[in-house]
Amino acid sequence: MILPIAAVRQFKPGPSGRVRAKAPSWRAYRSRGTLFVTEIHVPVRAGQQAALLKKLRTIQKLDEHTFPGTIARYLVKNNESLTALQVLLIWKSTEMPDEAARKRDLELFQEELADVLEWETAQYSTNEVLIHT
Repeated sequence: MILPIAAVRQFKPGPSGRVRAKAPSWRAYRSRGTLFVTEIHVPVRAGQQAALLKKLRTIQKLDEHTFPGTIARYLVKNNESLTALQVLLIWKSTEMPDEAARKRDLELFQEELADVLEWETAQYSTNEVLIHT
């Protein structure tokens, strides 16, 4: 099959999987426990955006810093320039490790990214989920 080069350049793949017909409904967590979200906002050190992305790809590839007890983990860039990172850790209370274990896992994560993130000025919170999708 021969395709014009312009057609190849204009090709945009569609999304993988099925497109949702409707958004999932709101629900409350009812499985003998509670959901919690740990949220961390941490600035990226000046000029370290590329190094941060490289480290995050390595963490993903090696399946490191999985924070046992989480049911979801998100690392979110705050803007196109990636001047800060938002870390979201979603926990089930029935599987959430004690505070000492969570602190130890977070310290290991912080050590791994100390040269690219300004942990000294990070903001932390852990809060209960009321409803979710």
